[in-house]
Amino acid sequence: MDNQDLPTTNEEKKEIVLSSKKKWFWLAVAIALISPVSGVILAIALLAESGMRRTGLIIFILSFIWGVASLYLTSWLMNNGYLPVF
Repeated sequence: MDNQDLPTTNEEKKEIVLSSKKKWFWLAVAIALISPVSGVILAIALLAESGMRRTGLIIFILSFIWGVASLYLTSWLMNNGYLPVF
């Protein structure tokens, strides 16, 4: 048996490196606008990264506000007859 197959005792801590914070911010904004629940999940993942906490907080707030607004907008549209009520 080779020594390469055995687990090492000095395992290094693996860290995710995000290449472009601006790219991740706009991707998260797009995801949050499409689905507020997915936006919250992505925001929590970004909050766990040390360099992306501010971005995660912005996305979390945006997702929460957009989710509440879409619920109110949907109920208003249903009450006025613009959306069908099943």
